[in-house]
Amino acid sequence: MSREVHVQFQVKSSTIMKKTLEQLGLQYQEQGDRLSISRNYHNIDIDTNSGNISYDDMDKRQVDTIKQEYQFNFWKNEAIKEGMNLQVEKKANGTVLLHLTH
Repeated sequence: MSREVHVQFQVKSSTIMKKTLEQLGLQYQEQGDRLSISRNYHNIDIDTNSGNISYDDMDKRQVDTIKQEYQFNFWKNEAIKEGMNLQVEKKANGTVLLHLTH
């Protein structure tokens, strides 16, 4: 059985969220501050202003991936803006480490 889930998430940059969705190969529709990814039951809706995300509980893994990739991209962008050098290290177990230095 399908059920709709609502979670709170901090989206500080709608531009980075859009790029993250594109990076993940997800097509979305933009309606004001809302990005909507079409799904079978409940769409994945991301409100970039309030940070609310609603989705079908069957899409939890996809939403977790979106949140993780967004955070990675956001902090990488912040480091670049601050003039830091960064190195991305990918471990064999799938862990990605971001090393930052001035």
